[in-house]
Amino acid sequence: MPATSDSISDGVDAGSDLPGLWHRWRADGDRDAREALIRHHMPFARMMAATVFSRRTHNDVEFDDYLQLASIGLVEAVDRFDPDQGAQFKTFASKRVQGAVLNGLVKLTEKNQQIHLKMRLRQERLDAAKDAARETTDAGGLQGSDKLFRYLAEVGIGLALGFMLEDTGMVDAESFDGEAQAPSPEVSYFRQAETTQLRSLLRSCIAQLSEQQKLVISYHYLQEIPFDEIAQTMGVTRGRISQLHRQGLSKLREALSNDVRCDVSL
Repeated sequence: MPATSDSISDGVDAGSDLPGLWHRWRADGDRDAREALIRHHMPFARMMAATVFSRRTHNDVEFDDYLQLASIGLVEAVDRFDPDQGAQFKTFASKRVQGAVLNGLVKLTEKNQQIHLKMRLRQERLDAAKDAARETTDAGGLQGSDKLFRYLAEVGIGLALGFMLEDTGMVDAESFDGEAQAPSPEVSYFRQAETTQLRSLLRSCIAQLSEQQKLVISYHYLQEIPFDEIAQTMGVTRGRISQLHRQGLSKLREALSNDVRCDVSL
């Protein structure tokens, strides 16, 4: 007697009635049969994932991610396979499972690279902000808590300029609070207007920088290129790029603080 849905769910060997399961899934749309087919072929998906994993050329992606991608490919194969065509399921599924893994790896690798680049850029900007703050506080002759407070303020100002240059300086409060209510249309309109105005102001300020400063700011913030790669492109040392970066941010801060629409020195 064919296995019932309850017996399948309780772990009865699906392999004993694969033709019946395929018929119930393809002809009747039986979701329990579909799940049983997926469970039965999951070891095959794991084997495919392990095969691709064994051929890896880097360790940026863990095996669990390979297995997850293979599982997605397996589900797609189960949904598309037609046993009436005469092909074996594993023959049909192998290319789809492998393709799902390889295509997914490209996206995961690109995402990891983007994450690493973001972290690298943020660290460079933090270091640059610290260096600029140290120069400012040392030149000011401050001591003790006054020097520390001014140093922290200068670091904050440097990072704020970086956020604004990335067009992410205007962040809605609800981004940090899942329970916050969405702003009204009027508030959203004014925020958008402020952001547009800020971007326009920043573009006009960047246009007033020297050519080298302008290049460094544009490369680093608009094209997200790290300092060492900018140095290679411009044919100068990385230290020179850091110097141009600090000078450019300093001029931008001064220009913004002199504009009543945006005073970042407060």
